[in-house]
Parts: sequence; C-alpha cells; structure tokens
Amino acid sequence: MEIIIGILRDYLIVINIFLAAIVIFFERKRPVYTLFWITILLLTSYFGFIMYLFFGMSFKKKNKLKRFYSRKFLKHTKFLITSNYIHLLRWKELIHYLEVVSNSKITFNNEIKIFNTGEDFFKDMTTNLLAAENEIKMEYFIFNDDELGSHFYNILTRKAAEGIKISLIVDGAGTRDLSKRRIKDLKTAGVDIGIFFPSYFPFLKIGNLRANYRDHRKLCIIDQKICYTGGLNIGDEYVGKGKLGSWRDTGLKVEGECVLEFEKEFMVSWNFVKNKLPTNRIDDLDAPKFPIKHEDSLVPIQVVSSGPNYEFRTIRDSILKMIIEAKKYIYIQTPYFIPDDTILDALKIAILSGVDVRVMIPSIPDHLFVYWANQSFYGEIINLGAKIYKYQDGFLHSKGVIVDDEIAAVGTANFDYRSFYQNFEINIMIYGIEVKKFKDRFYRDSNCSILISKDEYKNRGNVQKIKESICRLVAPIL
Repeated sequence: MEIIIGILRDYLIVINIFLAAIVIFFERKRPVYTLFWITILLLTSYFGFIMYLFFGMSFKKKNKLKRFYSRKFLKHTKFLITSNYIHLLRWKELIHYLEVVSNSKITFNNEIKIFNTGEDFFKDMTTNLLAAENEIKMEYFIFNDDELGSHFYNILTRKAAEGIKISLIVDGAGTRDLSKRRIKDLKTAGVDIGIFFPSYFPFLKIGNLRANYRDHRKLCIIDQKICYTGGLNIGDEYVGKGKLGSWRDTGLKVEGECVLEFEKEFMVSWNFVKNKLPTNRIDDLDAPKFPIKHEDSLVPIQVVSSGPNYEFRTIRDSILKMIIEAKKYIYIQTPYFIPDDTILDALKIAILSGVDVRVMIPSIPDHLFVYWANQSFYGEIINLGAKIYKYQDGFLHSKGVIVDDEIAAVGTANFDYRSFYQNFEINIMIYGIEVKKFKDRFYRDSNCSILISKDEYKNRGNVQKIKESICRLVAPIL
C-alpha cells in the first residue's frame, strides 16, 4: 500500500509540474495570477491540480462557445449631442470603446427607478410580473427555493398557465440547491428553464470544471418593456431574512430603449444554455416603440456585459477609464474591494492628484477570506488619503462606482477579480443628471457607516495583519 501511495505521489508531483508549465507558456494570464497558480501547484502536490482544474483553467475562446458569444465590431460611434448632453463629449472615448468591444449601444429614451431595499424592489417586480402580457425572461445567479424564491416560482408557474412565454436561466453553482422536483414542476407548468454550467454528476452540485465561471447576472425582463437588474438575487437573505440580517442593496428598474439591449444579452445566454445557434442576428430583434420624451427627461444609458468569453474585460476597463478621467471625486460601494494592480494604482494616482476617493464596504463579513482581503487592499489607499467607510446598518451588497456627478457604473459586478475577470456580469453606465441620485444615496449610507482612521488601521493587531496577508495571497480566485 505504501508503494502504491508513493507512486501516486510521484505522479501527482509530475502532473503539477506539467500544469505549472502550461500556466507559464500557454495560459498567458496576468502575472499575479500566473505566480499564484505556480505557487499553488508546486507547493500542494496532492490537491493543487484539482484546484487548478476547477478554479484555474481558462475559458477558451476557440471552443464551441465562441459561436454563442461572438460580437460584431463597430467602425464608429454615433450619439446624440444636444445642449443638455455636452458633458458626454468628455466620455466619448469610453462610449466608443464599449460599443466597439461589446456592441454596447448608448440609448437615450429611457427611464430609471432606483430601489435601495429588497422589499421595495421585489414588491414592484411582483406587480409587473403579474401584469405581464406576452413574455417573461429571467436570468439569475441565485434563485433559491425558499420563501421568496417560492413566491416567484409560483408566479412563473401561474403566468405560464395563462399562456405567457417564460424563459428562465439559473446558474449551476449559485442556484445549486434547486431541487429536481422544483425543476420538474416548472417544466410541467410550461416554464422553459436552462442551467448555466450544470453539474456533470448527480450528487455533486458544482461538479463542472467550468463552475468557476459563474453567470453572476440578475435580470428580469417583462414584455420587452421593463427590465429589473442590480445586485439583488432572489432569496430570503436579500430581504433581510438571512443570517446577516438587514440587507442594503441597489436594484434598478429601467424602461425604454435600453431594455432591448438587455434582451440581446439574455438571448445570447439563452442560446448558449440551450446549445443552439440563433437563427437571426440578435441585433435584428423587434422592439416596442417608446414615445419620445422631452430632451430634459432623456436618460443616457449603456448596457455593458462582460465575461471570460470577451477579448477585453469590458466592465473592468470601463471602471478603470472612469477612475483615470475623474477630476473631482470617485465614490465606490462594494461588498468586495479586491482591485487588480492596475486599478489599485489608478486609484492611488487619483488620490495623489487631489481627487476625493471614498470606498464603502460592509462592516460584517459574508465570506471571511474576502473580508480580510478587503482590509489589506484598502490599507494601501487609506494612508494616501482615501476615506474608507464601513457600513453598519446590516450587510452592504450594493455595487456601484460614481464619478463627478456625470457617470455611474451600477449593476451586478463587484469590485474584485472574480467580477472583473471570471464571472459573466452585466452593468449599466448611466450618464447625466440621474447620477446625483446615486451620490445622494452614498451620502445617506455614509451616515450609517463608520469612517476608518489612519491611526486605527495602523494600530491593528498582528493577528489581523497575518490574516490580511494570507487572504491577499488568494485574492486572484476570491
């Protein structure tokens, strides 16, 4: 037996060295990511290769998935410039970039409503779901089968019985507790459901080598007229009934031309989970006509999706561009503050250039590794003059970046490696007067937060410093 174990151990060492060579010569990842996996593979002979299979392998663009995630490239950008939108000239390069790399067209004829609690958000969503006349499309990372989840599953079942076309996508890892019985009942009722990267194994919910690439989006599209998105998944914790108590999040209800942009993104995911190619170009979708609003009430919005299938990290890059262009302030709300080196350096440059940088994170952790990594990263900017707030009135799950009263990036993406490089995410870029509403809410949340002083951070204990250092090492996969 000892001989067999010794042989297996030797083979595992060889396999790990082989995988380390693959990381160096073929994966072409970011240097910090490459060094992380080389360290793991060479120091953990027995299970390093298992970790790499599930968390390290690239989402290859040259496989069949490229058929579903291909994007056309635009030659130029055209957008409306009027007396009220002169400020868009400052962001024309960003608008152009997002259109070129992800076909994210800017639209103007839109309305937006902001929700700061799950209770209000889901109440409004319920009303419009029950009023749906033609179709409902939903895509969620987490769609639990608890009290809130059952409420919405029952609505979908009811609407399907009325003849409404229902299409539902749930993530195979995030919604791993969805029972076969519930899936069967939904299908029997007429709900068409697709699982994003389902498990290969009947008793292992995340038994898929692509489970590390998560469909982290949250979308509810009703009759091509209304879209609900933001940070709120469907589960009891998102209405304050979980172990973390009160839940502070940002939900968005958008109406108007931008809903078609969400529809396009949903259809790409739908074609993928159903393993079929679109019969028509996604850009040729028919859309309802919205009455043209007065110039003063137009809301410029750009829907921005990203994922490992893209050549460029569109959400990460758009946030980087916002930071670089900031003149007055940068306000960041996120449950996970784990920026990559480039964004961290950009924040430092902004601070040293006189830009008011403020970061708000939770005071209570939902994941301990992430919590201590948060501490490590904000420590690098607090000493330069950044203001760090820890939200006290429950758990902060809101995700947004606000710059200079002119632009806000809000949606499903956290401020971390996973959202920037690994997850399938969707944000909206909001330009113009609506941005002030997000800033005002940031100020209100600041009143429910404590401001961390430089001295407080400097005088933290040695045990805390050790935790921060360890957790920072695994930041690339958090």
